[in-house]
Amino acid sequence: MEPITDDELLLDRIRGLFPSDLMPGLRCEITQVNHHAGTASLGFEAGEPTANQLGAVQGGIVAAMLDGCIGIAGAAASGGVLAMPLAALNTSFVRPVLPGIVFGEGVVVRLGRTVGFIEATLTDPEGRVVARASGTAVPTPFPDEQRP
Repeated sequence: MEPITDDELLLDRIRGLFPSDLMPGLRCEITQVNHHAGTASLGFEAGEPTANQLGAVQGGIVAAMLDGCIGIAGAAASGGVLAMPLAALNTSFVRPVLPGIVFGEGVVVRLGRTVGFIEATLTDPEGRVVARASGTAVPTPFPDEQRP
């Protein structure tokens, strides 16, 4: 498959590749992608089952949200032909992420043939940053793109 450069067609392709139900209690909606800018916007809904004993969303789930933003931004930059499995993820938890709506943004810093550097930010409904991450990705063809 050739890379898709039309953002609306790319959004349809990426939505088909990534499920909206990530796990029990966590949903995701990919709201926007931009191939040329290498960006993605997502909305998450974290339910009560994702909360820890202190009432905040468990840190591993927050990291998974950031990973999703990174992967989808990288996929958008590739035109929907490459997945972005991470070799490294550096995460900063800025403030507690409460169950409910969380917004995510992913931005490709640099995408090469063998490595990608991608950043993500999560914000609460008031626009406050709650978590940030930088990832080192290994661009890999999606399974339907691999050739024998």
